[in-house]
Amino acid sequence: MVSKYKPIFLLYLLFATVLFANTTKDMLNREVTIPQQSKKVFSASPAMTIILYALAPETMIGVNYRFLEVEKKFMLEDTTKLPVLGSFFSASNQANLEKVLSLSPDIVFMWDIVRKNGQYFEQTLKKFDIPVAYIAQSTIPQMLDAITTMGVFLKKEERAKELVAYAQNNLDRVEKSVKNLPQNSKKRVYLAQGKNGLTTECIGNMQSQIIPLVGAINVHRCDGLKKGSSRKSKITLETLYRYDPDVIFVWDKAFFDSIKDLKTWRNLKAFKNNQIYFSPISPFNWLSRPPSIIRFLGAVWMHNKLYPEHFKIDINEEVRSFYKLFLHKNLTNQEINQLIKGEK
Repeated sequence: MVSKYKPIFLLYLLFATVLFANTTKDMLNREVTIPQQSKKVFSASPAMTIILYALAPETMIGVNYRFLEVEKKFMLEDTTKLPVLGSFFSASNQANLEKVLSLSPDIVFMWDIVRKNGQYFEQTLKKFDIPVAYIAQSTIPQMLDAITTMGVFLKKEERAKELVAYAQNNLDRVEKSVKNLPQNSKKRVYLAQGKNGLTTECIGNMQSQIIPLVGAINVHRCDGLKKGSSRKSKITLETLYRYDPDVIFVWDKAFFDSIKDLKTWRNLKAFKNNQIYFSPISPFNWLSRPPSIIRFLGAVWMHNKLYPEHFKIDINEEVRSFYKLFLHKNLTNQEINQLIKGEK
């Protein structure tokens, strides 16, 4: 005998399935609608935009800042032509909300740490029925979850799984190698930024996380640093000599090229031992600023630079694989050398 309630129950089950399939939780544990389609998407911070670029570049309606010509060479051409819309977290580069709305995004991703200051943006977007999903991206492990979460909202779950598996494998390789380092062998590292190399990152800020990850020690400690801070710090040349780091990573190419002629740096241990390296920046910095998913490659490269006898890699193959999978670019050996050397 067929129950008279069966059709009603099946109808309810179907309704419930559709209802719950169309929502999921963001990284603030908020229930958020999954768009029926995600053809137009905006990420309101550079690090999230890089995740979106890796997952679904065809959905991007804009970028957060203007790219340098040397960065554009390693990006998809369509992305380099997108309008600059700004960010929802930077006072100096505040997003043009009116312009964002005019592009009718299907969903907007926002950084979880700006929730308090981003209420106006969230409420305005809500008035236009544009869902807002908050993404946590302040730590390297969170980046893995961020890829997965954004993959769900974009209906790119399989793509997200592929990226996470690759990234986790790189992190596991580095972690295993770090655990096997000889006792008391960790190298002391200085991140040289700015036009004179005297701007750097503090121990414990989100921009310097890669240093302990790769088995090194950041030489610069800042007093009163708040948890999750991304504050830069300026030091003097005298302070740098007091630190006298084993290895220096330089972000500004013009300054890096000038170091060999700088008499003021010649007595540093890293200079004498030829342990000053240019940190690749295209299309995004491998180590930080923005602290993005490209650190999954940067960690392997940096660990190899610090401990080449302990952790051997084929850097060309590492770069080629990462750029193909994450950044949609098939690089030649010449392009890889250009990338690593920072040549235009």
